[in-house]
Amino acid sequence: WNDAAQGVGSEKVYTPTQFYNKNSSLVVINGGMFFWDNGTLSTGFYYSQNSLYKDGVMLGPNQNYYSEDWVTLWYPTVGCFIQKPDKTFTATWTYYTNDGIDYSYDAPAENNIAKTPLDVPSASFPSTGTALSSKNVLNAIGGATVLLHNGEIKNTYVQEMLLAASAITARPRTAIAYDAKNNKLFFFVCEGDKMTENVAGLTTAQVATILKALGCTEALNL
Repeated sequence: WNDAAQGVGSEKVYTPTQFYNKNSSLVVINGGMFFWDNGTLSTGFYYSQNSLYKDGVMLGPNQNYYSEDWVTLWYPTVGCFIQKPDKTFTATWTYYTNDGIDYSYDAPAENNIAKTPLDVPSASFPSTGTALSSKNVLNAIGGATVLLHNGEIKNTYVQEMLLAASAITARPRTAIAYDAKNNKLFFFVCEGDKMTENVAGLTTAQVATILKALGCTEALNL
């Protein structure tokens, strides 16, 4: 990873197979969102849009703004799946503030593209925030949307500013989940887009329902 134009990114990306061969990983799945800048900043970098922590160190935060016209700006709290130092997992919503603090919240800011933007998240909004650091995060990955938290289906794509078409349409999906009762980690992948005949995929709500039925208590759509 490299820092350029105040963003975290890379000059190239890898397919899951290429990443597996390069790193000899045990498990590889597609996760996280990114964009390639070849216009405004003209850096030629692939920029991460989702949070990433490794061994207690933040490599990059979740994207902390959303706009359709670059006139009106929203500041959504976006999903993050955290492995805590005690090796348990939780799904949460985070916001990276201008003073360099990454806050975690137990519920999202109630943003909605059809409504006026809410205040910028802080230590006290949308609720009391927990500053993330090596004291409470071992590893983490961001995504959208939180599917399960504390055993309840959330599917907060509206609040996280994930376009409805991306959530309510049957598509290929990747998710990560945790069963707190049995201390099990789940990696969920389904086909879609009819790459196999008559297999359309799933909505985020359907993924949440399946993971809850499997006994998962925390889950994030990647």
